[in-house]
Amino acid sequence: MEGDLSSVPLSEALLLLHSGRKSGQLSVEAEVPLVLRFHDGEVIGGGIYDWTGFEAITAFDLQSPEGAFRFRPEAVVGEPEPLMPFDTLVTEWARLTDEWRRFLAEVGPPSRVYEAPRGRGAYQVFAEPLSIRGAARRWGVPLIIAMERVWHGLREGELVGLAQYRWYPMRIRHPLAWEPLDRHPFADVVRRLTGEKTLGELIREGLPEERVREFLIEELRTRRMRPKGRGALLRDLTWEKQYGSRI
Repeated sequence: MEGDLSSVPLSEALLLLHSGRKSGQLSVEAEVPLVLRFHDGEVIGGGIYDWTGFEAITAFDLQSPEGAFRFRPEAVVGEPEPLMPFDTLVTEWARLTDEWRRFLAEVGPPSRVYEAPRGRGAYQVFAEPLSIRGAARRWGVPLIIAMERVWHGLREGELVGLAQYRWYPMRIRHPLAWEPLDRHPFADVVRRLTGEKTLGELIREGLPEERVREFLIEELRTRRMRPKGRGALLRDLTWEKQYGSRI
């Protein structure tokens, strides 16, 4: 089974696999790729590259009209437990898609860095600049809950958003940085990636943030760059592209 999300919504494709009690892997090729593993019509796992589980799956917009999908039947060893009953999973996924849209529009992507000048109460984790994703780890809560807490923190005047993202401290030594790059689509970025400065430092020196972001997305999607946490990083970068300029 294969198709395009512009004509067959992902939710409909999921229902077909569930009703047919299929086992195998559904791959969605989009700017953010998604993989779902099925057993007997139930979702047993999946995610975005190395970011796996329910949180990663539901970070993909269930209503996205962009992308193509393909299902590959395959045997599943044993009797793995579903993530949750199919109807519950799809209902929660739809609800979280709406929640993500709301919080992304009002708070920004989870990679955005915030600071709490007063550092009071639950916002003490932001006493030093920290991304929302980093705060979720320190709080020990799902990422969507951290987004909601930051939303409240902004409304209460406890948090201030900074003009930086969690990938700013990355330092990349690109193998082509010293090579002739006349035809390279990201020559302006690659020639600066000597490993001597962080991405944030290069941006502050005038390298356009949008170009750095597009370069990172391309490297992650083509798998030329495979840092630990690349699935979450790619999801954050694409969210930044869509929502970062609104903050």
